[in-house]
Amino acid sequence: MAKLQPIQTNFSAGEFSPELEGRVDLEKFNNSAKLLRNVVVMKQGGATIRPPLQFMAQTAGGAAGTVRPVPFIFSRSVAYMLEFGSTSMRVWKERALVESSPGVPYVLATSINAAHLDAMDYASSGDTMVIVHDEFAPKRLRRFADDTWVIDDVPFAPMAMYERGERPGTTVTISNVAVGAGRTITATAAAFLASDVGRTVEYAAGVALITAFTDTTHVTATVTQAFLTVGAFAGEWTITGTPMTTLTPSAKDPVGATITMTLGAAGWRAGDVGSHVDVNGGLVRITQFTSTTVVSGVIIRELISATAAQAEFWVLNAPAWNDIDGYPTTVTFHQQRMWLGATRKFPQSVWGSKSGLSFDFTPGTADDDAVYKTAASDDSSPLLYLVSANRSLIMLGYGNEFEGIGGVEKPITQTNMQINPGSDWGSELVRPQKIGKELLFAERGGTSLRVMYPQQVDGYDSSDLSIYSQHLLTAGLKSVSYERKPNSVLWAVMQDGTFGAFTYSREDSMAAWCSATTDGEVEWVATIPDGAEDVTYATVLRTIDGVEQRNIEMFNWGAENGKFDSRGEQTDSPAKATWDGLDHLEAKVVGVVADGVYVGTFTVSGGEIELPRTALAISYGIPYEARITVRAPEVGTGTGTSQGQAQSTNRIWLRLLNTIGMRVNGKTLEFRRLGAGVLDAPVQPFTGLKDVADYGWDNGSSDIELIQDQGAPWTVLAVIRNFTTNAG
Repeated sequence: MAKLQPIQTNFSAGEFSPELEGRVDLEKFNNSAKLLRNVVVMKQGGATIRPPLQFMAQTAGGAAGTVRPVPFIFSRSVAYMLEFGSTSMRVWKERALVESSPGVPYVLATSINAAHLDAMDYASSGDTMVIVHDEFAPKRLRRFADDTWVIDDVPFAPMAMYERGERPGTTVTISNVAVGAGRTITATAAAFLASDVGRTVEYAAGVALITAFTDTTHVTATVTQAFLTVGAFAGEWTITGTPMTTLTPSAKDPVGATITMTLGAAGWRAGDVGSHVDVNGGLVRITQFTSTTVVSGVIIRELISATAAQAEFWVLNAPAWNDIDGYPTTVTFHQQRMWLGATRKFPQSVWGSKSGLSFDFTPGTADDDAVYKTAASDDSSPLLYLVSANRSLIMLGYGNEFEGIGGVEKPITQTNMQINPGSDWGSELVRPQKIGKELLFAERGGTSLRVMYPQQVDGYDSSDLSIYSQHLLTAGLKSVSYERKPNSVLWAVMQDGTFGAFTYSREDSMAAWCSATTDGEVEWVATIPDGAEDVTYATVLRTIDGVEQRNIEMFNWGAENGKFDSRGEQTDSPAKATWDGLDHLEAKVVGVVADGVYVGTFTVSGGEIELPRTALAISYGIPYEARITVRAPEVGTGTGTSQGQAQSTNRIWLRLLNTIGMRVNGKTLEFRRLGAGVLDAPVQPFTGLKDVADYGWDNGSSDIELIQDQGAPWTVLAVIRNFTTNAG
């Protein structure tokens, strides 16, 4: 028989997965718990009841369509939470809705609908936020005042470009889809020009080299790769490359001058306005279409000469982002450039603006010119997120992670950028979060959270932060948000509406997952600074009086009493027993703390509750149970392990901090002092060691179950027990 008095001093390993119950050899085993529900492990190691979700307001659209909170952080002292719904945006500042007039929330109309919210990415610089999605041109959101915001398309000057070719707006057919010469390609309306000879027609896996021009609707071609179909509709086929003829500019300089560009054969189209011509080492933006042989343009980069450029020695570049090729899906700001990445046509490409000019993507080889690069890999790995991390541009792809770096003493430029492959875990469509110099991201599939951390010699390494609590992420991550203060917590929302708190600090060896539930579903979380601390907002879907309703709610660490969800609080004088204004909790059973004393649960009817006595102040909301289940420790015995032996915990001491009430293995602990005049007064928080009664023997386990279900403060710092094992 072994008699010991072990102490569990912290919960820094979090809620351990059931698959690890046999891993008593792990150092983390005795710093974990069997269950940590609706609690948060503090960065010092103790576990405290999670903050309640404070009710802020119903969303503008009610239950019709989801709402996503998006942080807009100008500085630590000026920050907003933007409530994006379907085609509208509201603004939160200092825990209140910004109003356009008293009682009327400010609303900005947008073209962003509910279907865009899941995949929408964003980045801020100063008073401007850029919002991107594959289905719309990048948006610019600008703040002019708390109640004055403007959203429009980013005014690129110019947009990123590439040699796109032509996409005529007409149907096309070919006389014979098989490989061979002498095929006739026919368009239903004018599509071809004389300088298209030498270019190719491509659609449906087929390629045909144009060999002769008949008229604007007919050309002759040689099929070099068979077509799958005889024809293609408008927008589905392309005349590739640049017109195959000479180009003569009227002048070579200066920058800003307007010149003409003349072709040796018909080749310009009206749709070329806005495109750029790379000729004789210079760059000219086409501003006016005159004829199929003459256009005007503005010099963007000086030409070396104004001599004629032969076919294939000049390039016509069109905008890279459009409805057919798609628009960038991710954005960040890094080293004084705006970086955009991943379109449908170029899923592994990134584009960096000119240095210091976020909307200028003029290409070139000078250090301040725009950067065009592709993250190459063995398989198709569309980029999901770009993240500025220290000196690196991190690229998180569906199948790989990449690191973009510049020179030893220079930032990234077109000529020095290196894109180094990292790990191949892959990422999920969950916006990553930075913690210090580390980057946390959802692994492909969403059932693991990984961290990328810099190494002294070779880029970044990656490790799994959820391996010990894998069971908590089986539904898949949907949204995560990091709250730096007060407890270094990452709030994590799952696809099924449950959520959790992950306390992380590498320097303190802290990686603790806790599970959480509420009466409803948490859909999104986002965090902004709020004074010396951070505040996290959440979109919560609840059923109120039989009808679904979406709320904006906030994790309220400052709620000392009444730790209830969809929480509200009221004061009035004189004292009263009937309280109204609880419409957002209609038909719900709510817990109530009146004048600092828990008075029980009540059903809201007509937006009101009736208390058994009068009170000056109440806090109320949907009760949730905080629970910690501490397993028996692994201790050495004369015969080896204590696992499987008869076990007895015959005395328990709990080291508590600012705690009011709890139950231990079903027994309620008393915290109230007795005496005249104290029964109706608030119970004072207890700090210190609490002695708990005896318990008996059990085979193979000696769990301790700690519960707080009255919405009161509760923090457990350590668990001490008299512990006896007997192989008997």
